[in-house]
Parts: sequence; structure tokens; C-alpha cells
Amino acid sequence: MREIKKEIVVVGGGLAGICAAIAAARAGKKVLLVQNRSVLGGNSSSEVRVWVCGATKHGVNRYARETGIMGELFLENQFRNPQGNVFQWDLLLLEKVKKEQNIELYLNTEVLDVTMEGNKIVGVVARIQGSEEVFQFLGDYFIDCTGDGTVGANAQAEFHIGRESQSTYGESLAPELSDNELLGSTILFYTKDTGEKTKFIAPTFAKKIQDTSIIKNRTLNPTDSGCAYWWIEWGGELDTIKDNEKIRDELLSVVYGIWDYIKNSGEYDADTLDLEWVGTIPGKRESRRFIGDYVLTQQDIEKQTFFEDRIAFGGWSIDLHPATGMYTQAAGARHVVADGIYHLPYRMLYSKNIENLYFAGRNVSASHVAFGTIRVMATCAILGEAAGTAAAMAHNLNCTPREIYQHHLVEYQQELLKNDGSVIGLKNEDKNDLAKEAQVFVTSELEEINTESECLTKQSLEKGQGFQFYKTKKNNKLSILLEATGATCLEVDFYLTGRKENYIPQEKITSETIQLTKAGRQWHSLTLPELSEEQTIFIVLKENVNVFTFLSPTVIPGVLSFIEDPIQELKQPELHDYARKSPILYWTNQKINRKNVVFKVETDGYSGNQLLNGYKRPYGSPNLWVSQLNSKKSEKITLSWKKPQKISEIILTLNDEVNEDLVNLHHHRTPFEIMPELIKDYEIWAISGNDRKLLVKVANNRVRQRNHKVDSQVVDQIEVQLLETNGSSFKSVFEVRVY
Repeated sequence: MREIKKEIVVVGGGLAGICAAIAAARAGKKVLLVQNRSVLGGNSSSEVRVWVCGATKHGVNRYARETGIMGELFLENQFRNPQGNVFQWDLLLLEKVKKEQNIELYLNTEVLDVTMEGNKIVGVVARIQGSEEVFQFLGDYFIDCTGDGTVGANAQAEFHIGRESQSTYGESLAPELSDNELLGSTILFYTKDTGEKTKFIAPTFAKKIQDTSIIKNRTLNPTDSGCAYWWIEWGGELDTIKDNEKIRDELLSVVYGIWDYIKNSGEYDADTLDLEWVGTIPGKRESRRFIGDYVLTQQDIEKQTFFEDRIAFGGWSIDLHPATGMYTQAAGARHVVADGIYHLPYRMLYSKNIENLYFAGRNVSASHVAFGTIRVMATCAILGEAAGTAAAMAHNLNCTPREIYQHHLVEYQQELLKNDGSVIGLKNEDKNDLAKEAQVFVTSELEEINTESECLTKQSLEKGQGFQFYKTKKNNKLSILLEATGATCLEVDFYLTGRKENYIPQEKITSETIQLTKAGRQWHSLTLPELSEEQTIFIVLKENVNVFTFLSPTVIPGVLSFIEDPIQELKQPELHDYARKSPILYWTNQKINRKNVVFKVETDGYSGNQLLNGYKRPYGSPNLWVSQLNSKKSEKITLSWKKPQKISEIILTLNDEVNEDLVNLHHHRTPFEIMPELIKDYEIWAISGNDRKLLVKVANNRVRQRNHKVDSQVVDQIEVQLLETNGSSFKSVFEVRVY
């Protein structure tokens, strides 16, 4: 048995494991990444083909797309793979891991056992399937990203399987008595139109679908493929680990039975359709969940608990499926929806009783109910990055995971923030960031929100409409473009959005009536309510069939428009049952994404000072500097110090419009390959007295955060010249850091 020693061992090559390994490697640690399949990506890989969902909830949540390593993957996949080819996704994940020189990757390698010393893991025993080699992988810290919790279970880490009772955590969605029921597993299939008549002869083991309850309770659509058939789910009443093969056989029999019915029942127009791919590995939702120093619960999601040790966020609904899966007579999923994204604590990422064990992915410390939301892959991925970052820091400090929480929490959170991790409500407090002591000057800034354009679409107010923006003390009057069929009154309500991470009409503060005295297009003025502090305001235009608004393609950061129209899932009661609803389900932005109600208002919320306000994504305000609209020339950001500074690194966090929902395998199609708001070409200059020196020149950028190491030198000023965007009419930047 060969021994290989690294500082950190990550077991499991799904998105959680990939992000954990990359994060630790970038922190300078030698990392082993061990994966039991021949490809990376877990449920998102070409073997299973589940699209990567996250906090955006398919565009329901605002400004919710993940950043950090998962954000890099989303952006690069969008550029390389606009067609949503799953094999391209496989390649991207493999390349991303192989590019990290500190990662040693082992594929097709199954962990068989764990070696312990007291309550500490020393190593894992693993076997490479093809070569029959057996290894002992030794490490100082271990991160279990296996999904099933293979490493932790063998190490005797505390875990739970099944549903806790209501009395355990006081959760209304929990059963009265605890049981062993789980979310089931799914096998997906893809079809294609061959353009000619094809036949399908069902295997003898195919389920006679017409003899089951499936045909009565689910709708078959011959043009559906992949995740549209997420409800082909079973095994929640079994042991999803030990009974995995039994579950697979049942799922395959149903997949082939469904296809036989579509092709051969005569009820569907499917003559030219053919099976293109059928999965053979169940996409597993739930098995073991480890116990950490904190167990996430239903209340934490609903109340959006603002944890002191927040290190990530989620936004998917609590999405619980019946254990009987596709054979249930109830809806395929029961949901609880928070009013926005929610926070995740560090204490759910390490073992309560094994002192050098982290975990990330679907095996983290959460109740069965809370697990129903954090299980989606983009959320698992950012938890992986948080775990990898923590393990690297624990190794540097020679401390336990718990001691990071007890003694080094702020330092750890600041490291996550510096790396653009997906965390909300954390402010840059890095004492080493020289930019915090600088004065900032910009060549222009947005002083008026004006969404008018030459290309307008008239929109009837047969349904309510809304729009929101960040209200500063400067803007007390707002003008809106309307058209009336004749004299009428338009009722307008003004709301606050509540929490800084929410974008809903939450608290009504006042109303106003617009008197439209004649027919035709006209501008109307609204008096904005005085607020105790600067914050986002949500304006509701009440339904009135005699009034039209105008929608414009002008995009301005922090400005969103909405239609009062329920999301599609609310119209599918056979699939989706909502136990808790939120205004986000009714005030939808995705149906008019990148379009805005035409209005104008003065603002001072986009000044150069936003570059140094400490926030790197929208939270309460847009938190970024924006140039004038239709900026044709280059724009400059200058940082100036009273005394010369010695610098060696400059970090730019650019605007990649985190409100844009990206999906690796195309739940929907996003029309551009690179986010238009991203700065495409730029230069960074060092200024010392009368001397100017070009430090950095970047062309064709398509990423959000750029870390530039430069030769150490003394400067009076740093000048960032923003030359061109990837399509946006304005230039915008979240943050500049200097070290």
C-alpha cells in the first residue's frame, strides 16, 4: 500500500469538493482531491446531468448569483459553452482543477476505510478501480465532500439520517415523530428529433406506466428532457446508500416505461423522437447529514438569520419531496420560500466530535427540513470554498476548525471576502488594504437615473407593475413616463424592501394618486417619501387598464422593474405546493429581465466613494461606482495617498451583474457569452511625482475579480484606466484594493 502525504485531503469531486480543493490550493496548501468517478462534477457531470441551481432560484431572487470560484465557473461556462453542452462542462471542471499546481487529482478512486488516532483522522485508505492500486492518503485536515459522508461515517463522526421530529428543532414542516424517510434519487434522460420516423422497443423490465399512479398524477411531455423530469424520483423510503442499486433498477424501469408510453401509446406526436441518452447513476438527493457545532433549521431560512459567523448564502426554497417520489398522489415538491437570500454559518461545516474533519455539500450540518434548500449544487459549491479556505487557515494557525470560530473568525471572514466569496453583509475591514487610506477621484459618476431610450415598448397596466432603486437624500422628486386612453387616476404605493438583502414590497409607507387629465403620452411627477436613512424603495403602480407604462432596454445597476404576475411553479399545483409564500413569487423580474419602467430621478448613490465602502456586491444599495450613462470615452479611477505607499498587489472587483441568472446546462438561455457590464480592456498606472509607469495592461477580460501582482514599488497614486466594456453603455466597478 503506497502512502501519499498532503496537507489537506478532499474526498469527493462534485462541485463542493472541486471548490474546496481549489480554495485550499490557492491558499498555498498541497491538496489531494480524490473522486470515485472518472469525471468531476458529481450530479452536474455528464454521468447524471442535473443543472446547477443556486440562490437565484432560476431568477426568482434578485442579485443572488454566486461569486468566488463558483462564480468563475458560471462565467467561464457561459463564454465557452453557450449551447449548454454537458461534456464541455466536464472539460471546464477538469481543466479548472488541473490548472492548480497544488492539487494532485485521483479519479476512479474509492475510499474504503479511515485511519484514526483518537478523535483525529490520520489518513484514508483508497483503491483505484482500474489499476487495483491501494493507497493510504495521509493529511492534516480532511474535507468530506462525498455526499454520502463516507469519510466522516468511517471516522465515527456524529451524523443523522432521516427526518427529525417537530420537537427536535421546533420546525413546522417536520413530522410529529422522527422517521427514516429521505428525499429520493432521480435518473434523467434526453431525447432528440431525428427528422425521420424512429421506433422504440421497450425492454422486458420496463415498467407498464399506465398501470401505475404516475400517469394519473404527472404530466408527460414528449419534448421535455433532462431536469424537466426531476420528478422521476424514488427511494426515499429505503436506505439511499445501501439500497442504491435497487433504487437505480426501479428508476431505469420507469424511465424506459415512460418513454415506451410516449412513443407507443399513440397519445403523443413522437414519431421522429429518439432517446439520445439515459443516465445509469441515480442522482442522489439525501443520505447522511453530519452534526456540527450548529444545525441549520427551517427557522433560519424563513427568518434569514443574520449569523455572526456567516460565510455563505443560499436562496433556493426549502424544497421537500415526498419519500414515495413519483408514486405519490401529492405534489412532487413542497416549498417554503424566504423573502430573499439567507445566510449560512461556519459552524455547520465542521464535525462536532472529529477535530480535523470539515464537510461540504449535501452532508453538512442541517436538519432534514433546512437541508431541503442548501442541497442545490451552487450552494454546495460555495460551502466547499468556505470549507477549503477554513482548512487552509486552520493549517496555517495549527488550530482546530472550532478554534477558527472561537479565535479567528473575523480574519477568516475577511479572507473569504478578499477572495470574492459568496457572503452577504460583510464589509472589508482588512487593515492591510492600502486603498482604505486613499482618496478616490473618478472622471465621471452617474448623477441621474434615467431609463429612457429610443427603443420603448408600451406596456398595459392590466397587471400591476413595480420598480425599485436606491433612494438617497438627493432624490425627492421622480418623473415617470405614462400614456392614458383618457382622463383617469393612477394609484401609486411606496414600499420599503425590509432587509438589505431583500428586494420585495415589504412595508408600505405612503400612497399617491396621479391625475391623468387627458389621453396620450406624458411625463408625470411623483413626490418621494422622506426616509430616515438612505435605502432601496419599491414603487408599485396599481392595476389600471386605461394606463400604459413604457419599458426600456436601459439597464442601470440597482434599478429593477417587476410585473405582478405569479411564477410558473405556482400554476403547477400537481408538482409544487407552497407552504410559505413570499412577494418574490408574485413580483417577478425575470419575465422582463434587462428591461425597466421608464422613469428618471436624481441620485448621488454611485459616486467614486462607493469603491471604498467595503462591500463587493449589492446589499442595501448597489455598492458600486457607475460612470455617466453612454460613456464613450475611457474613464479613470485614481487613488491618491498623502504619503508615498509601497505596493505589490492590486485587486479589482468588476461588475458582472449578479442579478443575471446563469445555468450551466441551460434551464434557460442567456443571450450573451460575456456579461456586458464587465470591463473588457483596462490599464493600471503607477504615479510617483511626475513619473508614470504602466503596471498592468489587460485586454478581452471576461472575469469579475482580477488580482494583479506587480513589482514592489513606491507610489503616490494608482490610476485605473477603464477603456472599454463588453457591451454596457456605462463603466462600473465594485472595489479597488491595494496591498
